[in-house]
Amino acid sequence: MSLEVNIEKRGAGFYEVSLNGRLDTSTYIPCEENLNMLLNSSTKILMFNMKHLSYISSMGLRVLFIARKTISEHGGKFFMTNLQPQVAKVFEIAHVLPKDSVFESIEEADRYFDNMQKQEIEKQENKKKDLYSE
Repeated sequence: MSLEVNIEKRGAGFYEVSLNGRLDTSTYIPCEENLNMLLNSSTKILMFNMKHLSYISSMGLRVLFIARKTISEHGGKFFMTNLQPQVAKVFEIAHVLPKDSVFESIEEADRYFDNMQKQEIEKQENKKKDLYSE
């Protein structure tokens, strides 16, 4: 079986990657090739929609682990949504991703991103207030 990788730009530096099929020893290389263009400092959020990922092997875990590590090294964030139970079980067993980077749905992830941005705006506004009050 094959793997389809769809990349959608959702905002400045924010990409959603949808995986459809199996991420295994026969599909990990094309997946890596698709992701390589996103693994740089201009990518601030990399969100994987796993709704249609039916299987993941150790090579698939490796691809996602490298993506997460690279994005984190560049100061970006890595998230996953809609994990199928069998795929979630593999991540649970492997202990390769922190639980705070996995969301039940895209809507839950969007609420988190919205809140994160509001907090950043408040932080910037507070810095300005502090600067003017000195």
